[in-house]
Amino acid sequence: MKKVVFTAAFAAVLTVGQIAYPIQEAGAATAASYRIAYNLPTVHTLEEKEVFHSLLKDALKIKNPHPASILDKNRKSLTEIVGELNGTDTPRGFMIDEFSVSKDGYLLGLYNEIGILDPLYPQGYDPAAISKQIEQQQASGQWEGELRQKRGEVELKARINALVQAGYVLPEDLNDQRLTKQFVAETLYRMYKKVRPYKGSVAPKDSQSEAVRWAVEVGVPGFQVDAKGYVYPQSQPYYTEMLNFIHLFLPSKKTATGWEYFQYEVNQDLLLETVHNYSGEFLLVNNKPMSSLPNYVMLSDLPEKKKAETQFSASLAPKVIEMVEQVRQEVQKPRVWDWRTDVIRHPSFAKLVSEYRKTKSQKALNQVYQTVKARYNLFDRQDSPQVMKSVLDHIR
Repeated sequence: MKKVVFTAAFAAVLTVGQIAYPIQEAGAATAASYRIAYNLPTVHTLEEKEVFHSLLKDALKIKNPHPASILDKNRKSLTEIVGELNGTDTPRGFMIDEFSVSKDGYLLGLYNEIGILDPLYPQGYDPAAISKQIEQQQASGQWEGELRQKRGEVELKARINALVQAGYVLPEDLNDQRLTKQFVAETLYRMYKKVRPYKGSVAPKDSQSEAVRWAVEVGVPGFQVDAKGYVYPQSQPYYTEMLNFIHLFLPSKKTATGWEYFQYEVNQDLLLETVHNYSGEFLLVNNKPMSSLPNYVMLSDLPEKKKAETQFSASLAPKVIEMVEQVRQEVQKPRVWDWRTDVIRHPSFAKLVSEYRKTKSQKALNQVYQTVKARYNLFDRQDSPQVMKSVLDHIR
């Protein structure tokens, strides 16, 4: 095997929002140039890119958490429940996968995310007593699987029943295990519609459901419409990123009186560790995600990669809390769905649109753009003076 030697110029090349590290890969017969770079997230990328939701959920320390004793008492991990339901300490991968894509799997994740709903056990159920029976069977060499399966079923149902009692899940929702995006939207909308009401600003072609339209309007991951205007509400969701988004950007801490925001602070060591864990997704090598390269593992231990991670973390740390707050403000706004209806012919903008078309001045353009931006949560693809100019010049 050819031995590959890496050398690097340690002077960073700084551009707008980007640090790049040139790396030289030299071999006996070939030489290839690698360039490790990254772009610092904007408010839009923080809102719209799922990798940053995962990163922030893992990296930021909650300043106002629920008491750990309550969370420890109430939460059951997916792996623990699947193990109980199958009477084993080591559930197989297919068991976990099947449960994860079911309604029960999603509802357990939702329950754990809320954290403070007490399980609703059936009358006469004693968790300590059944645990003692299981221990006695284990000690005597008997198979304790049936008791464990019973315990798993009771523990899971007690948590789902707590969601039903709270009004987030309807009893008829539990008639089948088919998990869809619409079902997820309905549960989230029941929870959060008072703290983030639907503004009626979106209209996907394949759903009249207010809950689905709410999810599209808020920007919940997985509810982006495609180029034809479809959101596919009956498709299977990837709900972990949906819950991460809600946790970060909506008032998602349940209290005795309603919902409030989680408050965060930055721990630099934790942020750096998390950046390292996710860096393959946002570090770029020759403008391609590092994780997409066939020699990703070989590149992952490069000093230059570690230096880029450190620089990224240090640059993000002083800005990220303010950026989270900005996203929280943005997701409360309606969307621009139809430029003609929502801007060009909207009474709120008529005077500004008329002034721009009369003068074609940069000042008038900026006034329209800033006023529209203040009213609406623009998608990244919509948010620029250049887009606004094109709208004003071509849409009547």
